[in-house]
Amino acid sequence: MFLVILLAFSGLIVRLFILSVYPKEVYTASSSRNRTLDSSRATVYDRNLTPLTNNAYSNVVLIRPTAASLNLLNNIGEDKEIIESVIKGQFAIKHTDEPELYVGCSDIKPLKTYERYGDNTLLHVLGYLNDSGEGVTGIEKYYNDYLKEAGGELSVTYTADAQGRLLLDENTEIRDDGYYSQAGLVLTIDKDIQTILETAMINHNISKGAGVVSDNATGEILGCVSFPLYDRENLENSLNDSNSPFINRAFSQYPVGSVFKVITAAACIENNIHLTEYTCTGSVKKTENLFFCNKIEGHGKIDFNTALSNSCNTYFIDMGISAGGENILETAERFHLGESSDLGNGYMTDTGTLPTQEELRFEADIANFAFGQGKLTATPLQIAAVFATLGNKGIYNSPTLIKGTVDSDGNLTECKKNTSEKVLDNSTCKIINNALKETVIDGTGKTAYSNNFNSYCKTSTAQSGQFDENGNEIKYCWFVGFFPENNPRYTICIMKENGVSGGTDCGPVFKEVAENIYLLSQNQ
Repeated sequence: MFLVILLAFSGLIVRLFILSVYPKEVYTASSSRNRTLDSSRATVYDRNLTPLTNNAYSNVVLIRPTAASLNLLNNIGEDKEIIESVIKGQFAIKHTDEPELYVGCSDIKPLKTYERYGDNTLLHVLGYLNDSGEGVTGIEKYYNDYLKEAGGELSVTYTADAQGRLLLDENTEIRDDGYYSQAGLVLTIDKDIQTILETAMINHNISKGAGVVSDNATGEILGCVSFPLYDRENLENSLNDSNSPFINRAFSQYPVGSVFKVITAAACIENNIHLTEYTCTGSVKKTENLFFCNKIEGHGKIDFNTALSNSCNTYFIDMGISAGGENILETAERFHLGESSDLGNGYMTDTGTLPTQEELRFEADIANFAFGQGKLTATPLQIAAVFATLGNKGIYNSPTLIKGTVDSDGNLTECKKNTSEKVLDNSTCKIINNALKETVIDGTGKTAYSNNFNSYCKTSTAQSGQFDENGNEIKYCWFVGFFPENNPRYTICIMKENGVSGGTDCGPVFKEVAENIYLLSQNQ
C-alpha cells in the first residue's frame, strides 16, 4: 500500500513539474474555443442571379475584451451587459444599426450577417421558416434539405482559460465555413417582372386574387403573386385573418368562366365543326334549363370572332353541343387541365376539376361546360399555360419554376427542361387568335388596349354559387392574354376574387403589366 501511495504522489509531482515548466503549452492545448456567430441557408436567386433571399444584411461587431475596446465602449455609452462581458474577459457580439460608432479600434471587428428576407418579393412562392429555421411553405419547404446543406456558418475561433476568458496573447480567427458562399437555387422568376406584377396588383386594388406571367416558348414562370400577403414577422395575426393570406391563389383552383371558351372553340375546329354564324337572343333553353348571355338583350346575328371577343355565352353553348361534351373534355385534357403541376421536389399545385363523361350526358351539362361553368375549375397557372400554348403555335409547355443551381463560385448548372408537346394545330391557333385580338380592340377587354402593341386576350366573370354576407354572389374575374403581336413571348393571367367583371377589374392590371414588360424588354 505504501508503494502504491508513493507511486501516485510521484506521478502528481511529475505533473505539477510539467505544468510549472510548460504552463502555456498545456493550458492552451485544452482551451481552444469556437463560437458560432451566425448560420446561413443557401440563397434563392432569380433567373438573372439576383438574390431573392439573403438579400439584406445586419451589421454586427465582434468585440475582443481589451483595454482599448473597453475604453471605446465606455465612451459611446455601450449597454451594461456588453461592458460586463468585456470586463470578464469574454468576447461580446453586438448587433447595431450604427457600425460607424465602433470604427477606430482594432480590437472591434465589423461583420455583416445575412437577413433571410429583405422584402416581401415573391412571398408565397418562397414561403417562410419556423423558429427552428426549417422551411414551412413554398420553396423553403420543398427545398429545405438542399438549402440547409448548401448553407454555411460564420464563427470565431480563439483560446480561453477555464472560465472562458480570452487569452490576449493568442490569435483569434474569423471562420467563414461557406457562410458567404454563392451556392444556391435558381428560379425561373425575373425579379424585374415580379416587381412590375406586384406593383400593378397593388395599384389597382386587387386585395384578393392572383397574377402569373409566363414565357410562351418555355413555360417558365417569370412572375407569380398572390394577395392578400401575410406577415412573416407576425404569423399569428395572419393565421386569424379571414381572408386566408397563406393561400397561394396562383396555384389554387377557382371557377374560370369564359376564358374556357377558347377550349370549346379548339374542340370545334379540331373536330371539323364549322364555326357558323349564330343569332343570339339573350338566352337559350337546354334540358329544361335556361341559360343567359352576358348581354341580356342578346347580340343578334354574330360570327365566331364577335362571339369570342364579346364573350357570347349562347353562341358557345350552341357550338359546344355541336362538338359534344366528350370532344370538349378531350381537348381540355390535352392542356392538362384537371392535373396538378409539379414545380420541383414535390411542390405541387392544385389539380383543378373537370367533369367526367358521365356528368356530360345531358345538353344542359354540356352547355355549362362549353362556356366554363359547372364543375369546371382551374388555377391561374393552368389558364396561363392554355393561353401560352395559343401564343406558341399550339405547343404546350408544362409550367416550370426551377431553372437550376449554382455552386459556391456562382457557376450555373441548369436542370432538365420541362416537357413540351404539340396539342393544337397552328391553323387552329390562328383562327382563335384572330378573335382574341378583337377582344382588346372592340370587345370586352378594351380596358387593356395599348398604343404600343397589340395583344390577344380574353375576359371572364365566373359565377361561384357562393354568396357574401350581404347576399351577393361572389364572382371570380379573369383577364388573360399574350403579347406582343409580332412575337408573342409573354402570357399574363390576372384573377380577382369577388370582383365586378374581368374587363373592369383585371383589364387595367393586364395593361399596366404588359406595357411595363414591353418597355423593359425594349431597354434590354
